[in-house]
Amino acid sequence: MTVASATSLLASAHWRMLLHKLRFGLRENRLLSVTVGSFLVLYGVAAYFLVARGLEFVAKLPLVGPLLTERMVFLLFFFFFVMLVISNATITGMGLFRRKDMEWQVALPLPPRSLVLWKTLEGMLLASWGLLVLSAPILLALARIYEADARFMLAVVPALLSLVTIAANVSTWLLIALVRWSKRWMWKPVVAVAVLLLVRTLPVWNSSFDKLNSGDLSASLNQILRHTEICMHPLLPSSWVAETIQAAGRGMVERTVFFNLVLLAYALMSIVITTRIAGAHFYPAWNRIMSAAPGTDKAAENPRFRARPGRVTEWLRRMLALDRASFALLVKEVRTFVREPVQWGQTAIIFGLLLMYSMNLRKLGYDLQSPFWITVVSHLNLLVCCLALSTLTTRFIYPQFSLEGQRLWILGLSPLPLHRVLALKLRLSASVLALLMIALVVVSGVSLALPWKRILFFSAAILMLSYGLTSLALSLGALVPNFRESNPARIVSGFGGTVCLIASFVYIVCGMALLVIPSWQNLKQDAVALVGHDGRIELVALGGLAVLTVVFGGLPYFFAKKRTKNLEYLRHL
Repeated sequence: MTVASATSLLASAHWRMLLHKLRFGLRENRLLSVTVGSFLVLYGVAAYFLVARGLEFVAKLPLVGPLLTERMVFLLFFFFFVMLVISNATITGMGLFRRKDMEWQVALPLPPRSLVLWKTLEGMLLASWGLLVLSAPILLALARIYEADARFMLAVVPALLSLVTIAANVSTWLLIALVRWSKRWMWKPVVAVAVLLLVRTLPVWNSSFDKLNSGDLSASLNQILRHTEICMHPLLPSSWVAETIQAAGRGMVERTVFFNLVLLAYALMSIVITTRIAGAHFYPAWNRIMSAAPGTDKAAENPRFRARPGRVTEWLRRMLALDRASFALLVKEVRTFVREPVQWGQTAIIFGLLLMYSMNLRKLGYDLQSPFWITVVSHLNLLVCCLALSTLTTRFIYPQFSLEGQRLWILGLSPLPLHRVLALKLRLSASVLALLMIALVVVSGVSLALPWKRILFFSAAILMLSYGLTSLALSLGALVPNFRESNPARIVSGFGGTVCLIASFVYIVCGMALLVIPSWQNLKQDAVALVGHDGRIELVALGGLAVLTVVFGGLPYFFAKKRTKNLEYLRHL
């Protein structure tokens, strides 16, 4: 059996499975279908008008409008390409080395190249549909800016599909190389180099932004463009897509066809390289994963070490006022998180970017002496933190109960009842996230030179929002579990995950509307001095947020706790 026939066989089998799931989902979950469809249509319309208005504003800037529009296109697809590589590597890695059905598929009389090629295509489909949904209104807005017709989309869509294919295959190369040759000691120098680069780059940012705020337009523009030159490198596939968009928008047919053919040639070549790498290195990488055993320290081999917890552990347990069973569950949760690079890696990236953003808020180039901009930037900063927090809770907190899987009966027989397990998960997750978010809010408040009264106001708000969003995600995950699925991405994409995402968004919007009431007078652009905030109005706003937290976080937690107390809950296993 050839590689092409084996890959088509796997694709046809999974296509039939997908059609069966779609028919079942449309028949049994009509509410989910209507909700998701309505949300996507609403997003498409809103994104199209917002992006179109923003691009029109930039394009109409005198002298620099067309240049900035062109650079924004390059920057956009560069980040799209990087995001595709990371998401494809995550999904393909879970499909190749983490799924239990791969043990069965590897034993089949199929060439390993076909298995790797199909998993690459599967990961591409799962990771790229979101990009297509995100980019569709952006491409329509660009067509409006260039005043192009339907031929613009016919020229750009093939280039975007080729970009997706290249990103999926590049992620497979990196994944196989990482599994095949990586060592544990390699992580330490990588982290050290990353920290050194971050420390080395911070003074450069500061000096650049000082020039940016100096009032010299040409110098400021030069600084902005110089920091985005990497996105226009001629060897990047994202640059070829941006060139295709520019050429199609300006009616340059020959240049559009040329870059489309370049992308197509590299996409096909990447598939050939993937099959070659899979034939030579997939089995050694698979064998290394299957034969790997966790290392043990010499101290851990001592029976007394296993029988007694350490002094630090015992001190921490007493400080948290937990019994041994509850503390053991918390230790299990922490170790599970540490052993999942997908979770702590994405969490570290998100919080690292938020920290960098918070530290440089005062370097944005706005007149932060103006009460209007101080109010807008501080509230938008809180909104960004909340949206990032909702992303983490929906992605990682919601599937926690479902990921216990069919082993949940073990927890049911433990000294801890399931409702106690739910409470401990909430206590751990919400406390850690609340501490991190409060630290970000304090850093951003100091960076903006806000009064400490306002910093405490925002800290109290993010504290309630952290517990509310975590409780909402964890409770919905317990109310609508999926114990038959081991992939958290598929668990989140179900009905409960969709409801959690929408409910989190509504909760954040309503909460931000309440929190902006005490600062309403400072939102006038003609305001000269910052109007003092009435403490009573701030307390009323926080009280309203507390009521919202009870509604969106407390009520779902009450129903989830009530349901987990019933032993009928385990019949879903």
